[in-house]
Amino acid sequence: MVKAWPLTLLILCISNAALANGDFASNIARSKQDAIAAGQAALDTGFIDGLIGMNQDISSRSMPMPEQVREEKPLAPKHGQMYYVLITDAMGDDELKILFNSLAHRKDVVFVVRGLLPTEKTITDVGVRIIKLVRDLPQTPNVALDPRPFQEVNAEFAPQILMYNDGELAVSAQGLANPNYLLDKFNVGERGDLGNFGSVVKITERDITEVLKERFMKLDKEQLVADAKDRYWDRVEFLNMPTATESTLREFTPELIIEQDIVTPDGKVIALAGQTYNTLKLMPFTLRLVVFDATNPQQLEFVKTLPSTHLRTKFITTKFDRTLKWDAVKYVESQLNAPVYQLQSEIMNAFDIRVVPSVVTADNQRKVFLISEHQLSD
Repeated sequence: MVKAWPLTLLILCISNAALANGDFASNIARSKQDAIAAGQAALDTGFIDGLIGMNQDISSRSMPMPEQVREEKPLAPKHGQMYYVLITDAMGDDELKILFNSLAHRKDVVFVVRGLLPTEKTITDVGVRIIKLVRDLPQTPNVALDPRPFQEVNAEFAPQILMYNDGELAVSAQGLANPNYLLDKFNVGERGDLGNFGSVVKITERDITEVLKERFMKLDKEQLVADAKDRYWDRVEFLNMPTATESTLREFTPELIIEQDIVTPDGKVIALAGQTYNTLKLMPFTLRLVVFDATNPQQLEFVKTLPSTHLRTKFITTKFDRTLKWDAVKYVESQLNAPVYQLQSEIMNAFDIRVVPSVVTADNQRKVFLISEHQLSD
């Protein structure tokens, strides 16, 4: 049987060949570099391992850790001027409203709050406080919760005003909130802290980042990980495959269809769209894959009695006993004295696996996969 594979697997297999041929890898078209790099990264830990995904990897992915946060939004635009007025609740509602009214019309002015008051528990509390201040004003000012301007000048007193030029802090001053004054000073060449020009008060809000760090350190992180692993078994989806109704040996030719031309930077065509490649010509397959249902005692016993081989064997189950959670994985691995992986659709499609139990090897001389399907007696 001949089967066409998608470009994703094509990139993986071409990358495999590239590992063995440095010149080829260095000449791959630049438009494909990201995809090829991704393929090589998977191959670094083993082509099949990358597709299967180890059980412990699954458990670790079930709970994102705090350091896995989205990339931070830039503080100021890369072009032009932006002004940040540092404010605090200690300035009093009347003074804050006067400031808001005087600068609400300026799109280049942002009023920033550092964090939570001692009486506030959540970011929502901060939002409610700000809304109460601005809801009756004729024009709503731009107010943000952002500790970064405070951190940049180590601010402990407010008001202060910071001017950013092309994304970089250029000029700052305490005791005032007049952007025109800062711009005038900037235009005549002054830079940095201009000093104190009026009365200030101590900032009463705590830095929100420090509050969050403090709260995180108090969490029982081991319990959080344990809870996340438990929830994994409630969400995981298994691939259900039919049981073999006859014992047979099939051949499968793993051919790839190239979806678009692959061209080197100097114009040399490596492959044309529509061409097919047998992946076993690019890279021999030296594994034995055993795909079975670990929740079926008969299939588990069959796998235990498979003859030994010089081939490295990967055991892959369609499912585990969900009720036993991680004990199910431990039990099956103890029975086989080897790691057991969960079947993914990529593996099922890549090796044309149709029923369980199936054993996959390759005839690298003839460039075909051999898929042995086994009917087990009742």
